[in-house]
Amino acid sequence: MIIHSAALAAAFLALGACQQKAEAPAAPATPVAEVVSGSTGVDQAVACMAYLALKQTALEAQTPPGDVTAVRAALNDWEGLALKSMTPDEVAQYYASSVAVEDDASPEKMEVTSAWCLANKPAAS
Repeated sequence: MIIHSAALAAAFLALGACQQKAEAPAAPATPVAEVVSGSTGVDQAVACMAYLALKQTALEAQTPPGDVTAVRAALNDWEGLALKSMTPDEVAQYYASSVAVEDDASPEKMEVTSAWCLANKPAAS
């Protein structure tokens, strides 16, 4: 009986420790990437293009695939803004390097940043 009581006490202590860890406050939400919200013009446009491309890829990878209509439209609007300041080749090179840099962004950062880019897209060009 003492062995059972000791095992039961140990189980309660372990359960209490797990519950305390599970009840720890959640980490704050990932803030919008500074390169997007803190920049302007072509830098902001190309950063949004990169995050929206990542979002589009994530949506297309879902089963069934998610609707990418709004994401594609916003990506096109941001590209139109970038093309006001750069040539198509310059935008393509900047975009490719931005996607390469942001490709390893956390899913949370991608979600928050792409949502910001969708909500703040420029007027269609």
